[in-house]
Amino acid sequence: MIKSIMFVAAIAAATPALAQSNDTAKRSGLRIEARVGYETPTVSDGDVYKIGNSASIGAEAGYDIPLGNVVVGPFVNYEYASAKSCDGSVCLGSNGNIATGGRIGFNVGDKGQVFAKVGYDSFRLKASFGGTSATKTLDGVMGAVGYDHVISGNAYAGIELDYADLGSFAGINFQRRHVAAKIGMRF
Repeated sequence: MIKSIMFVAAIAAATPALAQSNDTAKRSGLRIEARVGYETPTVSDGDVYKIGNSASIGAEAGYDIPLGNVVVGPFVNYEYASAKSCDGSVCLGSNGNIATGGRIGFNVGDKGQVFAKVGYDSFRLKASFGGTSATKTLDGVMGAVGYDHVISGNAYAGIELDYADLGSFAGINFQRRHVAAKIGMRF
């Protein structure tokens, strides 16, 4: 994942920046976005197994500070998905995810921005057996890469790929794989 982030950052840095200060303003400041995605939580014990998959819905807020043709800043997002896998009456699945951390964006052309994020991820795992259910919060490190494009004024749309390593629980390693399409506004 780190190699992917470094690769995207190197491409962005090598791309001629056509953005001027007005264009940088379109890609910095307070931002709020709605997100729709696809989530696949997984477990691994040498092999990787899916805990189902499902659509996700969520939102993100962040603040990007311009530094020439680069922006940096914090973010926080929440996404809900109901991916689950069942074996008879025993089910295991996702029950919400919150992430927070830092983001670095590289302006590309007059309307684009590639970005990388790194931060802390808190994933709610839900287990149910018959009529009984319980949740467990798994915490770990997350990373993401993506692209935003100004579509009109302060509005933008984009795509993002996320991965989180959530550590182990009961001797099993958990991860979250996620892709999201998003639309947002800068203020």
